[in-house]
Amino acid sequence: MSGVPTGGAGADVTDAVIDRVAEMLRAAVGLRAEPTLRARLRRCIRDEIGDHGQDAESYLRALSTGTALRQSLLNRITVQETGFFRHPEHFALLESEILPTTNRPLSIWSAGCANGQEAYSLAMLLEEQRISASVIATDISTSALARTDAGHYSTREISGLTPERRERHLNAVGDGWEITTALRTRVSTMHHNLIDPLPAQVRSCQIVFCRNVLIYFSPEHARIFLNRVAEAMPTAWLFLGSSETIWAIGDGYTTVRFGDTYAYRPIAAKPVSPREASPAPPVQPPLRSRPIRPPAARSIDEPAVVADLARTGQVALDAGDHAAAVVTFRKWAYLAPQDGLAHLHLGLALEASADPAAAQRAFSAARRALELAEPAEVERAIDGYPIAELHKLLDAKQQEPTR
Repeated sequence: MSGVPTGGAGADVTDAVIDRVAEMLRAAVGLRAEPTLRARLRRCIRDEIGDHGQDAESYLRALSTGTALRQSLLNRITVQETGFFRHPEHFALLESEILPTTNRPLSIWSAGCANGQEAYSLAMLLEEQRISASVIATDISTSALARTDAGHYSTREISGLTPERRERHLNAVGDGWEITTALRTRVSTMHHNLIDPLPAQVRSCQIVFCRNVLIYFSPEHARIFLNRVAEAMPTAWLFLGSSETIWAIGDGYTTVRFGDTYAYRPIAAKPVSPREASPAPPVQPPLRSRPIRPPAARSIDEPAVVADLARTGQVALDAGDHAAAVVTFRKWAYLAPQDGLAHLHLGLALEASADPAAAQRAFSAARRALELAEPAEVERAIDGYPIAELHKLLDAKQQEPTR
């Protein structure tokens, strides 16, 4: 295999090997192998090569044709760190506003369920509300699904549960805890790759939890998944992680805000009930074609040029033409130097093109620009995405390693 060195088991994994595996995983499961993931990918590949007693060339050849080998790698590389009632505001919104207005029979899809804590949190809420309903938990990792089926957790893993919930829904077993049989009957598991067509079993679900999953997808694969949900489940409620709306949600959904918390519905969904907060306008491609133009930047004669640069750059980024995206977003940032979204997009493009140091500088510039912008301008540009979450995203980006 050209460009791929050989070596004994446990030998260092070269960039050429990582590039080949990253491309395989992007095509197979939509994985976005950004620079911050490469170190993890390197470790996982090294461990897989060692476990299977192969050299790099033999491993790559087998990986390209062996589904079992690919599944073994996916089980290593997928992130299964989660918790019970993580982001409790989503569960509070579900309990107070959405469950009371959702038709029965009711089912919820936990898409990318990790080790099952999210699915069992949903089941606990349904049990406490005395709602006859089920949860379908899917994941690409077979080891994660096995843990979900087992329903056994350590004391550390149940830290998100109140003593009352622990007493009601768990049994002490050895040095850990086990989900009660009654609760486990509410949850079924299924192996599913989110970039594949939606399984028939989930198409009737009225609520979809897919939180902190799409951040690992390439933009085009995230959009494919979201479009499929909108087409197959046009009235479903969708919950995403806070940072995923930046590049993934697209223009097929409406943001519905409830105070400081929000969820999404396909634009084709029926109108929300009076008890729900008024929906925001349909979400534009978020943070893409709605540039912020603070007072000092209003000297630009042709704001349409800036908007066109934003759109053109995003098209290039989605197509994988990172170099073209960087050039275009640099032009946007040059024309509108106080537009925080211009610097944010430049940072994302630089990150995708494996230039983390330059990306960090762009993210810092975005943070400074957003602090100087009028809040009303920012809110208009990001269509319901909380400003505080945008700041947290930038803070997290600035804390990522540059190598």
